[in-house]
Amino acid sequence: MKVIPYLSVGLVKRVFNTRFRLASWTRRSGVFKKVVDKTMFDGDDMIVIPKDKVATRTIEANIEIDDAGDTTVLPSDVVKRMIERSDDIFIMNFCLCRTSNKCKDYPVDHGCVFLGKGVHKIPENYGHLATAEEAKAYIDECGDLGFVHIIGRNKLDSIWLHTGDKKDLMTICNCCPCCCLWNMARDISDDIGSKFHRMEGVTVTMDADRCVTCGSCEEICFCKAIHPKDGRFEIDPMKCRGCGRCAEECPADAIKVTFNEASVDAEVERISTLLNGVVVK
Repeated sequence: MKVIPYLSVGLVKRVFNTRFRLASWTRRSGVFKKVVDKTMFDGDDMIVIPKDKVATRTIEANIEIDDAGDTTVLPSDVVKRMIERSDDIFIMNFCLCRTSNKCKDYPVDHGCVFLGKGVHKIPENYGHLATAEEAKAYIDECGDLGFVHIIGRNKLDSIWLHTGDKKDLMTICNCCPCCCLWNMARDISDDIGSKFHRMEGVTVTMDADRCVTCGSCEEICFCKAIHPKDGRFEIDPMKCRGCGRCAEECPADAIKVTFNEASVDAEVERISTLLNGVVVK
């Protein structure tokens, strides 16, 4: 029974680097878009979590708060609170995207975390079942390695892992800027691309007066949301997913990422509806 996932991995590796071309076809053909959407992305809802180190917490009135200690709210709390609500947790020992792309810049042995009863159908040699505490520590480790967390329902994962009902599996991706499957959001149809979106309450702004036009932000943006204009750079809010990599790279501190603390609880509650058997804690 475990032969099928191996075949799926091999297939994904062969077609992975054609994803941009395939994505662009969804803009050219309405029929192709419908087929791709229904077979691969039906019901998807993937939320990009901004990097903790660059995100500034705000309150409802958008007044910045400088607090520390255990009460500090971080964007990654969305991921950790979902982990705490899940009894079934699996940590992958490889990243399919980085392995398929033969990544040289980021470790390929740090993969996704999966939640839900579907994890018990994942081949044992793909990783291991984990406790909530282990998984949360792993999320911190992935953050330190420079990865961006993306959480939600991704039908493709339930397909290649053969875990059954898409609501039986939730994905927590730990993505590098060069190999992420969702890089194709910049080429795919708007309908499908909208299923991969920024976290509610996150804003990304650029101070044009501070910009030194080095281009580091444009280079690191995996959604190609930053472009030069009138001697400076600007962020396209329709393409930006709010990951915060640009703010981290900017040498002039010209880019600012803020998130509303209330959005953390709101996103956890909303995401919880995407997974069967979530324990309310």
